[in-house]
Amino acid sequence: MSRVWTVLKREYLENVRTKAFIIGLVLTPLWIGIVFFVPKLAKDEDRVERVLLVDETGVLAAAVEKRLLASPEPRFQVETIPASGLWEETEEGGTGFDRLTLRAGAGEALIIVLTAPALEKREPGEDENRSLIIGASGFRAARTLPILSAAVNDAVNAHLVESRGIDPEIAALLQRPAVRTKRVDESGKAAGEASLLKPLIFMMFLFMGIMGISQMLINSTLEEKSNRVYEVLLSSVSPLQLMSGKILGVCGIGFTLLLLWAGGGLGAAFATGLTDFVTAGQVIWLLVFYVVGFLFIASLMVAIGSACNTIKEAQNLMAPISILLAMPLILSMVVLDDPNGTMARVLSFIPPFTPFVLMARMANVPAPPEWEVWAAFALLLVSTWFMFRMAARVFRVGILLYGQPPSLKQIVKWMFRSPD
Repeated sequence: MSRVWTVLKREYLENVRTKAFIIGLVLTPLWIGIVFFVPKLAKDEDRVERVLLVDETGVLAAAVEKRLLASPEPRFQVETIPASGLWEETEEGGTGFDRLTLRAGAGEALIIVLTAPALEKREPGEDENRSLIIGASGFRAARTLPILSAAVNDAVNAHLVESRGIDPEIAALLQRPAVRTKRVDESGKAAGEASLLKPLIFMMFLFMGIMGISQMLINSTLEEKSNRVYEVLLSSVSPLQLMSGKILGVCGIGFTLLLLWAGGGLGAAFATGLTDFVTAGQVIWLLVFYVVGFLFIASLMVAIGSACNTIKEAQNLMAPISILLAMPLILSMVVLDDPNGTMARVLSFIPPFTPFVLMARMANVPAPPEWEVWAAFALLLVSTWFMFRMAARVFRVGILLYGQPPSLKQIVKWMFRSPD
């Protein structure tokens, strides 16, 4: 055990003292801050959205324009275009409406086309044109189009109230919602918008910590193998002790980073008043899942690194495995949408996916049943022990193997070969 500790301490201190560790410690929270806060600071408050308004009805344009100009964010510049001849073919080919559509697609302007059926909120007849609001297929238009739609709807409602002699008080009463919605957490307290992102944040932290840090094992294993360092080390320690020390040392690096990031995240949550955002139990489970999940995946990484001679060979072996390990992120929306659904439950019991999926489910509402958490965790522990043993057998053979790299089939044979 003392020899494992010696290798562990060497691996940990050697990497913690590097500039890469310091940069990773600082840049990851900085990157998160950039993603969440810089867009708010960099918002262009002087930007004005251009709207081209075509009003075939002759009665809605002024009301729609008034509502858009009253919008505090975003701000609009409205230009009314005559509707006559808009749907007729031109000498250049196409109609005026087609040209407006192209301008909208290029992001030059947002287009509002109001036709007679809009006055009665009905579908157009065979000889009538359809009312449309057109914008480019970008994120900005996706945010502004609902604002345009609400302005048009309000203007049409006001016209219907006036033209049909409806009592304005009755109209306002009908538009008012009968009930309000409220999202609560498991304690019954109101849940903020940030709670929607919590499961995804937990999953991303685990994924970055486990996958990002475990990649170091492949690089360090290949580097020391190519420099023949292992031939010297194996004269003092056994292959199992050497592999155990390397994995635990690198695991300690990732654990340190995760602990500091989690502490910083908790501090930020309390500083901003989000005291119920994360519970102590969720943080503890995050750290536990990190350690066990890291040991599982790191065993796989170090086994592949020991069997290869170059980074290129390791990348070829890792390609299909990387796709498999990325499945929790690929299916994250399915898991978050239905955390206790069949898909989420099945993925929770597949060991490589267990840390990511189960942590996301535990940070979601409703949380998974307690028996399910412990059963999946127990399976993960057994699978990690099994993977560690298999990786040790590959490491024992591959670390002193040079020349032609083994195939995946040979590596699998080494896994199940009993040690001499």
